[in-house]
Amino acid sequence: MNGRLRDILIILVAIPVLGLLMGGVYSAPPMRATNCREPWYTLLLGVGLSITVLAIGFASQLEWFWIAGAWICSCVLLLVRRSFGKLDHNLERFGLIHVFAMTGMILLACLTR
Repeated sequence: MNGRLRDILIILVAIPVLGLLMGGVYSAPPMRATNCREPWYTLLLGVGLSITVLAIGFASQLEWFWIAGAWICSCVLLLVRRSFGKLDHNLERFGLIHVFAMTGMILLACLTR
């Protein structure tokens, strides 16, 4: 019984943290679809990052100028991270970029109000 409860708690914590916060919903499918082959893998990660930036921007009613600036910054951050090493088969490498993009968008939404 203890083992089952532990597994259920791990799943309940891992899905929101890895799936939503760390961008696992955007990095796991491209891993399987492209087998982490560049440039398609980075392109699909950029699409997922764009969806996050646009969703937070629209939800917080930011102006297009701020959304475009945040999108450019997040894509540059993705490319800089990619230039320092591969992103393949590791959720945490893209997860840090996704967390920075989300945190930046939330801070931007707070600062522009």
